[in-house]
Amino acid sequence: MGLKLASTLAVMFLFALIYAVVFTIGVWFLPGDLFGLLIMIALTILIVLFQYGLSPLIIRLIYRIDWMEYEDFTYKYPHLADVIDKVTAIQEIKTPRMGIIHDLNPQAFTFGYTKNSARMVITDGILHYLDEQEQRAVVAHELGHIVHNDFILMTVVFAIPLILLTIARWSYYAARFSSVRKSRDSDAGSYIGLALIVVAVVSYISYYIGFLVSLFVSRIREYFADQHAAELTENPNLLSTALIKIAYGLLATGTEGEMKQKQTSRVRALRGLGIFDPKKAATVALQTMNVNGQVSKRAVEAAAGWDLFNPWAKYFQTFSTHPLTAKRIQRLNEQCPTYKVPVEYDLSGAKAIKEQQVGKSMAGEFLTDLFIKTLPTIIFIILIAFTAFWLLGFVGIFSFGSLASINNLILIWAIGFIIMGFGVIGRTSFMYRKRFAPNNLVELITNINVSPVRPVPAIIEGVIVGKGTPGHWLSEDLYFQDNTGRMYIDYRFGFKLMDFWWALRRADELVGQNVKIQGWYRRGPGPYFQVDTIWTQEGRRFRNYSKHMTYVLAVLFFIIGAVLFYLWFAVI
Repeated sequence: MGLKLASTLAVMFLFALIYAVVFTIGVWFLPGDLFGLLIMIALTILIVLFQYGLSPLIIRLIYRIDWMEYEDFTYKYPHLADVIDKVTAIQEIKTPRMGIIHDLNPQAFTFGYTKNSARMVITDGILHYLDEQEQRAVVAHELGHIVHNDFILMTVVFAIPLILLTIARWSYYAARFSSVRKSRDSDAGSYIGLALIVVAVVSYISYYIGFLVSLFVSRIREYFADQHAAELTENPNLLSTALIKIAYGLLATGTEGEMKQKQTSRVRALRGLGIFDPKKAATVALQTMNVNGQVSKRAVEAAAGWDLFNPWAKYFQTFSTHPLTAKRIQRLNEQCPTYKVPVEYDLSGAKAIKEQQVGKSMAGEFLTDLFIKTLPTIIFIILIAFTAFWLLGFVGIFSFGSLASINNLILIWAIGFIIMGFGVIGRTSFMYRKRFAPNNLVELITNINVSPVRPVPAIIEGVIVGKGTPGHWLSEDLYFQDNTGRMYIDYRFGFKLMDFWWALRRADELVGQNVKIQGWYRRGPGPYFQVDTIWTQEGRRFRNYSKHMTYVLAVLFFIIGAVLFYLWFAVI
């Protein structure tokens, strides 16, 4: 099924959801009863339109963008201007306004109201790490979003679940507070109240389905933009290699001799931090590159193995606006025969690498991760279920004998909260393991048996080259490079005020500094490294207490458990 057809069908399905819900309400209620609902829907649409109108202004406010006159942009980047001019001429649209963010985190994005009022922004990282042909492919991808009017389409698509949520909330509150409930003693009042509850449930379900479909449409638009880049450059491999460098952060810039020279200068700068043997560091860096100066196939296949075979990847794909990188590369590979070019990275060896690392199935690891992550929640659900059965026994539906007493219920909840406290401690111990050991980014990125819950404790050494969100005034996270690759550094404390303070006072100071970082490598939609401690070459030390913040919940559970134990003793 073509991308355009898939996108169209998905949007039609979303509108069908709205029609079905509104039609159901129309059948159950008189037109006058719908007036309040229509007002709520109108307000929701106004909010969406307000957000649509305000978003470009907010982006320009919160990002440090260096806007360029197009003549200057053409003079400085003629290879990119050539792509832009070609598309604007064919599509008969206005030239987008071009901006640069001076940050080495390689990112690109577009925003605006329509394809004739678009703005495109790229970072210094795109210009620094990608060759000219890969840069052209990235710009062609962003032009695809402009040409396809994705600004408008995605605004409409994500507005639909909001309308469904509005209907659900209106139905729920109407069932409780509407004037029709004044006649709840009559059969008609009870009938309408029940119908409203049914409508609320259906609308909530439709909202979640609509939300997932909206994410699906967003992923389809990304594939569609990828296809546009392949058509424009007539070589899908160019965007594939760009994605590998951007998403996986694997380094390969220049010939082997040039790479050796770069690594030699880099390890000299980092030698004072004293983690890696410089000779070993340079050797590891070369393992990510083949003799032609390209990222090695095995490194890419190992990095892509997580996207293709780790069960967590399917979870993140479902709830993501962007397809996982390996999925995009596979789709681009399918287009190579059309342009009669050989596939550079076919990912055919990814499965063998995955089986070599973790065996044929990762179900056991995934279920263990889920259990650890949700352990306190599982215990709480068990307590709720026990309480429900206790209530049935208390009212005499079931006979539990002496067990159906208040003091026994208090005792069970007291024990439950104590167990939940230990559950939080156990989860923290699993998610924040010790035994930190020196490592490098390519070894971490190519590890398939990792997840948000199952980390690799490590010590890495390199340079902070940018912000986690490039150009954003309030980005507390960082972007890191060592001899083998680049990675997003997560410095969130888990406490918004501290994150805000760090973003304003410290994050910018670290950009450009040689550092040693101790923390945990994790994998979500993309690879990232969560900070425990950062040391700079000047001897400064920055701690992150996100691990310690998790113990606050454990202490709270222990306190509640202790109070309940006290009440239990008092009842006895």
